[in-house]
Amino acid sequence: MVVIMKTLVSNLRGRCLFDAAMKTQIDGLISVQSENFNDSCLEKFIKGGVIVIGTQNPVKAAKKISEVIRGAKKHGEVYVAADGSGLGSILSFIGYRECVDAVYTCFADSAVRMPPLKLDISDTKLRILEALENESLNAVLISREVGISRAMVYKHLAGLIEMGLVKQSEMFDRYFITDAGKLVII
Repeated sequence: MVVIMKTLVSNLRGRCLFDAAMKTQIDGLISVQSENFNDSCLEKFIKGGVIVIGTQNPVKAAKKISEVIRGAKKHGEVYVAADGSGLGSILSFIGYRECVDAVYTCFADSAVRMPPLKLDISDTKLRILEALENESLNAVLISREVGISRAMVYKHLAGLIEMGLVKQSEMFDRYFITDAGKLVII
């Protein structure tokens, strides 16, 4: 018989955390916090731990959260429960990005399961984002890097700019990835 562990990755505290734990029937809890704290009785009774993010950089925070979720997925089902704070928003986004089993948010001291969200972005747009990850490039260089025509580069860039994932520099007709774009390719 295979035992599947259910893990909740959360930045919630108090009643919302308890409600999310009850709704997901978890075996483990990983508490993700922006700073050290010592306040949840629930953590004393459930396997897991506290992960302190320790950065104000949203991309670094997202990478750390992504690593935590990927590690938990190796052991079974993973659920995310987050509040509306900046850290909670990143936690929810990464939960969706990592295809966790469910994402919950706190509303009026109750955990509410959110509907699944899908980031609709093509493989070509992802390759353009990856090409821009370490340096800004012009359309010709993007075309060479990704292996598509310049006309298609401009079409995809327009969509990426509209989504807020890429910006165009005012000088030298170069394009660079935004923090939101960096979150997409984690």
